[in-house]
Amino acid sequence: MSGTDKGALERGGAIEVFADPSDEKARADCIHTVTKSMSALAEYDYVYVYVTVLVRVSHYLTPDQAAEYNVAAHRLG
Repeated sequence: MSGTDKGALERGGAIEVFADPSDEKARADCIHTVTKSMSALAEYDYVYVYVTVLVRVSHYLTPDQAAEYNVAAHRLG
């Protein structure tokens, strides 16, 4: 992904960890609000109820590739 920052979501994804489940939900809701109106910013997001982790995966991946991140994250918990 030339032209993107080293830590850019477009390069694969990001994992965000929160101290509180309500903070995690607020962040996920914010991301969904922004990406819903701007398809160029679309991404796959996985929220885990049992932990305060939000996994964000680039929209450049296929749905199957993104789902692999979801499976891998479940294995960590």
